[in-house]
Amino acid sequence: MTRYRPAVAVALGLLATACTASPEAAVPRTVLAAAPAPTKEVTQLVLPFDRYQLSVNDIYLIESAKDILTRACMKKRGYGYEAITHRKQYQDLRNRRRYGVIEIPVARKMGYRTNARLLGSTDVTAQKMDRDARMSPAARKAASDPTDGCYKLAGDRLARGNEENEDLVNKLNVDSLDEALKSPRVAPAVRAWGRCMKQRGHSYKDFYAASEDPRWARTEKLSGAERETAVADVTCKEQAGLVTLLSETERDIEERDIRGNKAYFSRLAAARSRHLAAARAVLRGAGD
Repeated sequence: MTRYRPAVAVALGLLATACTASPEAAVPRTVLAAAPAPTKEVTQLVLPFDRYQLSVNDIYLIESAKDILTRACMKKRGYGYEAITHRKQYQDLRNRRRYGVIEIPVARKMGYRTNARLLGSTDVTAQKMDRDARMSPAARKAASDPTDGCYKLAGDRLARGNEENEDLVNKLNVDSLDEALKSPRVAPAVRAWGRCMKQRGHSYKDFYAASEDPRWARTEKLSGAERETAVADVTCKEQAGLVTLLSETERDIEERDIRGNKAYFSRLAAARSRHLAAARAVLRGAGD
């Protein structure tokens, strides 16, 4: 039943199509497609596993340190490199689409469609794309080669001894949602959602099937039918209390899994702390 994919992974996959460059070739400027601001349904959707994995701000901190190391490496190779070292903090939207569309403003404006901005990409993403666009092909290869590019080497240096295999937490992350959906506490709400949708003229086995209706992929523009279905989907979730029940049940499942794999999650937390400490040390050394 579950079709959930981590928001970060989806956002990265959308970057190539979610941005446009301004016509001023001398100063390329990436503009991320707009998306409604996150509502409290999203900003309050925090799950126990989240604290063991890198947040968007953790990722940006590490990327800033990687940029510093990349700049030094590129200098040795005879190239300049713009390090993007920001300090702004961003909302973490990793769970925004975990339960499908759950926000009325998103349903009204985007239906079931998505883009990188909706899933958490920010102006930092645009700055990086602009920087890369200004680089010569040779400089870009020196920085980004997947084998011995300076950026890869920088990432390897920061991660060395500071990472823990995340296969288990990733598996548990998917399993917890499956278990929650099938639980005696949530399953009746899923059925109530289905009855509510049917009363509005929509027959789907679950909310994932609604979002994956093949009709939505047939047109580039949002149709009235897709918008109306998405709004009904969110409305029925609210009436059934589905998001609240799902999130509360998942929290219980994830806390249980953390207790049952205490040593593993302790290693995850320690590795995350070491990784961030290594990044902060690089930034302190560079005076950034």
